Amino acid sequence: MENGTHNGMRTNHDRSPWMNGANGTLVKGNMSPDKGKALADNAAMANGGDDSYMDMDSHNGRLEATPNASRMNDLPDEIQHITTEILPLGLLLTRLAQFTHGRLQEEIAVLASKPVPYLTTNGNAGYNFTGTEDTSPESLDKKTSLLNFIQDIHQRWVKALVISEWSKKAGQVGRLIDIRAHLVGQLEWFEHTFRCLLDVKEATKWAKLPSPDLRTALEVLTTREVSWMPDFGYVDLSPISVEERASWVEEINTLLSVRLSYYEHDKIPIAFREYAINSGRVTFRVEGEFEVDLTIGDEDFDKQFWFIDFRYLFRPAVTELTSQVRAYLERKVNDALAADGLAGCYKYLHEFVLTQKIGEFRRQAVRLSKERWIDTLKVERLNRAMAIQYWLNKPHSRLFKSWIILGVHSGVGPDGIQDPKSPSRLHLRWFRDNVEVKDFDIPFNTQTIFTESLLTTVIARHVEYLLGSICQKLLTKPRFSQREARLDLQLSRNEPLDSSLTVQLFDEEDAKLGLDPITGAFTMFPKSSVIMDGERKFNLSHTPAEDGPLILEKLRCAYTIKDLHNRAHSIGWTFSQSPISSDDIKTIVFSDDTPSREKNYQTVWMRKDGWNPQWFIIMCMSLGGDHWWLVELSGQRPGLPNGRLKMFTKMPMTSAQLSLSDSFFQNLALYVTGMVSHITDLRELHSKRMTHATRELANSSFSQVKLPTIFVRLSEMLNPNNPDGQPAPEASTVPWAREFIPITFRGIKGHSEDQATLAMLPDIGSPNGAKRVPRTRIIAEARLAVTNKAKFRLLKANVDHDVIFNPHLGQFALRLRGEMGTPVVHLLAARIRALERLVELVEAISKAGKNAVPESATLREVVFSYNSPPPPGLSSHSPENRTWRARLDLTQSKGVALTLENGNPQLRILDVLIKIAGSSKFHQLPSWLIMTLPLYRGLGKIEDEWEKFALRNEGQFQVFNRTIDWLVIRFTLPTTPSSPPRPPRTLLLDVKAKLRKTKMLWHIERPAITGVASGAKVPNDEFDRVLQQGVWTATSIEGVKTFGTGAAADPETGIESLLLLISNAVRSLLGAQLPPPHPVSQGMQGPQQGPQQAGHEPQPQVHGMPQQPQQQLHQPPGPPANSRFHMQQQHQQHHPMPQMTPVPHPTQLQRQQHHQQQAMMAQQQQQQQQHHHQQQQQINGGQGQGHRGVMGNTKNAPLVVLD
Repeated sequence: MENGTHNGMRTNHDRSPWMNGANGTLVKGNMSPDKGKALADNAAMANGGDDSYMDMDSHNGRLEATPNASRMNDLPDEIQHITTEILPLGLLLTRLAQFTHGRLQEEIAVLASKPVPYLTTNGNAGYNFTGTEDTSPESLDKKTSLLNFIQDIHQRWVKALVISEWSKKAGQVGRLIDIRAHLVGQLEWFEHTFRCLLDVKEATKWAKLPSPDLRTALEVLTTREVSWMPDFGYVDLSPISVEERASWVEEINTLLSVRLSYYEHDKIPIAFREYAINSGRVTFRVEGEFEVDLTIGDEDFDKQFWFIDFRYLFRPAVTELTSQVRAYLERKVNDALAADGLAGCYKYLHEFVLTQKIGEFRRQAVRLSKERWIDTLKVERLNRAMAIQYWLNKPHSRLFKSWIILGVHSGVGPDGIQDPKSPSRLHLRWFRDNVEVKDFDIPFNTQTIFTESLLTTVIARHVEYLLGSICQKLLTKPRFSQREARLDLQLSRNEPLDSSLTVQLFDEEDAKLGLDPITGAFTMFPKSSVIMDGERKFNLSHTPAEDGPLILEKLRCAYTIKDLHNRAHSIGWTFSQSPISSDDIKTIVFSDDTPSREKNYQTVWMRKDGWNPQWFIIMCMSLGGDHWWLVELSGQRPGLPNGRLKMFTKMPMTSAQLSLSDSFFQNLALYVTGMVSHITDLRELHSKRMTHATRELANSSFSQVKLPTIFVRLSEMLNPNNPDGQPAPEASTVPWAREFIPITFRGIKGHSEDQATLAMLPDIGSPNGAKRVPRTRIIAEARLAVTNKAKFRLLKANVDHDVIFNPHLGQFALRLRGEMGTPVVHLLAARIRALERLVELVEAISKAGKNAVPESATLREVVFSYNSPPPPGLSSHSPENRTWRARLDLTQSKGVALTLENGNPQLRILDVLIKIAGSSKFHQLPSWLIMTLPLYRGLGKIEDEWEKFALRNEGQFQVFNRTIDWLVIRFTLPTTPSSPPRPPRTLLLDVKAKLRKTKMLWHIERPAITGVASGAKVPNDEFDRVLQQGVWTATSIEGVKTFGTGAAADPETGIESLLLLISNAVRSLLGAQLPPPHPVSQGMQGPQQGPQQAGHEPQPQVHGMPQQPQQQLHQPPGPPANSRFHMQQQHQQHHPMPQMTPVPHPTQLQRQQHHQQQAMMAQQQQQQQQHHHQQQQQINGGQGQGHRGVMGNTKNAPLVVLD
């Protein structure tokens, strides 16, 4: 058997002890006293002190024995007795017996814990041997376990028996072992001595000098010559000049450039693409690794490069190589250049530098393990790679280890092919808690090697994993996922001390959890008894990433309950036992049907001193989060345990809002009062079946708590009569405001009634009514957010005494005041309707342009002024172009009242404007006022001019308003008396507003003739002649464009000029004679013969009367009986208008037909008298109701528009 110290290997003597007997001695029956003494001495030596064992950690491998061992077993002194790690046989047998006894007890316990067969499970069945073996699974399992136990123990005792038999010859075998060990040691010394002699001989061969030649030496010293040395006649070389040296260097540079640019271009490795040629050498630079200088020794490009110099490009590294390293490196690099060229040179130097970097990392790691990181790091070299284990003695997770391995990755891809663009590189593997982390990104600087920085980065990622795991598990809890508590995770990927997890405990108190980067122990701040207990639990946990959330939750609950009770009792809050049954408590706690609710919970009942005993606050604390409820009890004595639960609602409060200050409990009392007010509003909304929602939003009035905010739909507030609570139609939505309106409780305000009034108010709960109850008023606020803030830039901040507009936020703040216990939703609906009218008005005024200027805008009244550009020839300051003011009264329950100033030419269409103001086209009112102002101003001027002609019965001018964008003007000229009588000459013109190229224009033209076939031309009568000559073909009129049969005028600059031009053209016909009738063609008589053949009388028609309005003439809308229009209509019936019949087209150029015209006029006059009454009904019934009156009426007579 070999010596135990050979090659540092352990001996196997502990497996084969040869001592026997008591205390390691060999005991025989017949023992002489001398032998017994010798054996006793032997035993004492074998079981002696520390000197009886071999030192296994000695560096020289020599044996250390006791001085008395030299004469052991009658052996020479040179032979040493081996006693290291030899155990007594008695100790072995004792330990084996103890092991057997312990295993037997464990086996009995295991067999007892296993289930018994089914027939004996009741314990009453007796044992009846039937001769059949029990083959139940339970019995077979027990038998197998017992058999395995017996076989294991039997093998151990058999080995002990073999050792006991072998120990009978232990003395002889021991001496043999000692002799063999002595021989092996002598052989090793012989080999070592031989090796030393060879080393000395090898080292001294360079020191050998030849025998001195004294004769030659004496001759050289005396004559400085050697006579026997022949003279070869060599000619000394001339010294090299600087120019030649520079020329040679330049030539070498040229050769290197040509060779690398052309010959070696495809052979240069990618890493050697960056090079510089200078001083006859080429310098290849690999960033972060090395820099090598090469040159050539021949002009032949097939010859190899030669090594000149090498420098490291990473830090820390030696700045200059030693001569031995340089020589070694030069030989290896030249060999690589000769074998594989530049690629081989790069590969060798690259691998050489990677090895040097790993060595530098290991050197720094060893230094750290002996200095700052002592007893926390373990550095191990793994061939070329290295391993660093950190957190050796961490208090937690003792079953798991963490380390990193820094080695070289070959760069070979999965297909086994080396990618030239991805050479070998330093590679880091991370094992965290005995498991390798596959996907991680830990950058480490290979240019500036700093092992402590790499280690700190890895530990920072480990800390990030631990704290991040705890944080992620906490975020799954409702307390943190619903933001009921603060949870702040600060992570640093470079410095583990900067990583921490901060958890809110109570109020402003936080617990900060971190780790010591060197020892790996958890640390918590601030230091207190409760927090120190939590820190201890973290360091005792085997899996802190899994147990961390539970430890922090227990810490938070203990801290919260302790501080809450201590503070609340001192400021007048009462904590009581539950006044209701446990089943009712479960109904409240489990009413929030969420997956996160916990079965184990703790409730705290509290209320303010002096509260109504029917109201309580419940706080429930559990792992699912802290929940608060407002509870209302019923019954005469709700404080009793048998009190009945009437109502409960969850309070949107969390532990994050708790504060130990007096203001918190004051705000809590005020908050509960607000909740009661909100319950009243919610009951009102539910009774009206209106859609509503409640959310928890921050309330600026109460910074400590969050009051519940009620959200209602704007469309339902404006349409309260919507049945079945269905959503309002899309048309009822308000485009300028958002759909949902929040109603927030802002506080309580005392009522300002006098004491006398308060004294008359009895207490509701007092039977005799002697107790006074002061009234309180609640203040609620509704915020209406607008969609476009730019539309409301004309509004002032104070829209009304309870309405404020914030232009920066784009919100209307509506302050609602009402008595406590009464809903405020009906007040909100009224305010919104008034605000909607105001907003639409302001928006319409702003869209009207610069011609409309708002003067004041409130919820009660809107006043704005408007005008139009002056007509041609007048200045903007002319009295005729004055600015008119319009006043809109918004206090009317139905619609909007419009008031215009006296003298406004648009008073004739006031009813039309009021109708527009109350219709869905309300936003068009300011634009129509501006657009129609020049039109009616021009019509007023024409009426003034024709009034003198009407007084002399020379002609009349009338206006018929159909709609706001369509009116008809009629010129009527009398005819000379004739037989038969002829109807007066009438000209009808349609004035319509039409859109042309994104601009509204007034189009004036003659309407189509009733009964004329489609496509027929307007007859060329006298009106058409003057219109064609003076109007339809006129040019160079500002704002007017003519097109042969009509004209279009700009509403601002051209309409007045065009109307005046038409009036002047018609005035030219005053006093002219009527031409004779033109024969009616067959095509024009065709449509009129139908009614005559059917027995109907022919209906007279007016020139240019449109056909479409005839459908509305039969049923004109009747005005109110007491209106001004009704009086005007009666006046028109007493003064009928002249009958108008169609006039054929005259030919005034033919003088020879003049006598025929006189005859036709007489005939037409007779026909006029026959159909006078029928024609009056037809015209006045359809159009006469809409014009402003017959000649002689005032300008401001109201008109009715027929659509």
